[in-house]
Parts: sequence; C-alpha cells; structure tokens
Amino acid sequence: MELIEGTDLVAESSSVRRRRIRAKSSLTLGLVGWLIIGSALNAIIFGSFPLKLGTVEWQLNLIGALLSSGFSFLVGATLIVVAQLLNPKDSTLQSWQLSMSRLSAWFAILLILIIPVQYFLGSRALKNIEISAAKAIEALNTFSNKIAASNSELEMRAYVASLPNPPPLPARFDADFPVIKQRAVENIKFQINAVKTNAESRKSEAFQLFMKEAIRNSSQAILMAAAFSTLANLSSKSENLVTRLFYELL
Repeated sequence: MELIEGTDLVAESSSVRRRRIRAKSSLTLGLVGWLIIGSALNAIIFGSFPLKLGTVEWQLNLIGALLSSGFSFLVGATLIVVAQLLNPKDSTLQSWQLSMSRLSAWFAILLILIIPVQYFLGSRALKNIEISAAKAIEALNTFSNKIAASNSELEMRAYVASLPNPPPLPARFDADFPVIKQRAVENIKFQINAVKTNAESRKSEAFQLFMKEAIRNSSQAILMAAAFSTLANLSSKSENLVTRLFYELL
C-alpha cells in the first residue's frame, strides 16, 4: 500500500513538474515572439529617420521596410500563437493570442492596401521626374529668349549678372556681339536637348526599377496577408471580410 502511494506521489510530482516546465516554456516562447516583433518595429521606426512624410521616396521606402519586416512579424506572431496552444489554460497567453489575432487581421488589411498605394506613389515619382525636367527646360527657354532679345553686349551682360547663379563671362568676347549671341542661343538649345534626353533615360530606368520592385512587393504582400489572415482566423473574435476571404481561399 505504501509503495503504491509513493508511486502515486512520484507520478503526481512528475506531472506537476511537467506542467510547470510547459507553463514556463510557453510563456518564454510568447515573450520571444513579442521581442521579435518589437525588434522589427524598432528597425522600421529608426530606419524612417529623418522624417520626410511629404516625399514619395520616403513613403516608398517605408512600404519597403514594412514588407521586409513582415517575415519577422509573422515569426513573432506564430510563436505567440504556438505558446498559447502549448498552454491553452493560461489567461495571459489567451490574452496575448487574442491580441495577436486582432493585430494580424489589421496587418493583413494593411498589406492588401499597400498594393494599390505603392503603384500610386510610383506614378507620382515618375511624374516628378517629368516636372523637374519641364522646369529646367522652361528656365533654359526663358534664358535663351532673353539672350536672343538682347540688343547689345551691355544689355546681355546686365541680364546675365541679374541671374541668381550667373554663368561666368569673359572680360572681352573674341567675336562680334551678333555672333556671340548666336553661339549662346545654340549652346542653350544643346543644353535643352541634353535635359530632355537625360529625363527620358531617367524615367525609363526609374519605371523599370519601380515595376520590378512593385511586382515583387505585391507578391510578397499577398503571401504575407494570406499568412496573417490564417493567424487571425484562429480567433473568431478577430475575423473580418478580408481575413475570411483569405481563409476560404486557402
């Protein structure tokens, strides 16, 4: 009888020890998940400085940073969910799992919204190249017209000297004023053509680079959104239209 009781006590003690180890391990796993998410957020926040909220380049870089950190978010969220599955009766882990399911649902929506936003921002970036070139060409055309309208060397020198960043002029020209004026106008036309060619080349390169990044980002956003939707649907309280749609497609 005493032997049986001793065996029962040993079995009970072993069971209690296993429960404690499981509880400690699951809580540690959940904390590691939160630390991974915090580390990814830290990289995004401090990588966004200096803040340039109004610039397209900064906004596109932020989208890229979010997508690059998406896998870290996913790993952290998965660890928190797994931790709760290992110890389903722990109230702290239940709260963490519910919070993570809700955050996963909202992050899945954010990932889907990123797709059209990045194309809009990309079109703005390409448009900015055109606007910058157009302003430079307009300034050169104004300069050319003023030079062409000059009636004397003194008048031309006075106009050039009035510019914010006047080009250097020799003390004496090596030809008559009409010849000098014609050379200046032709030189400005050459600069205009160079600006147009450079702008077209920049726009073509920027378009190709953007489309490559946009297609890659779109694919990654869809895959990540599907993964986070799966995590979100582990809790019925965090379901929404987007997560239900992904869940049905999986």
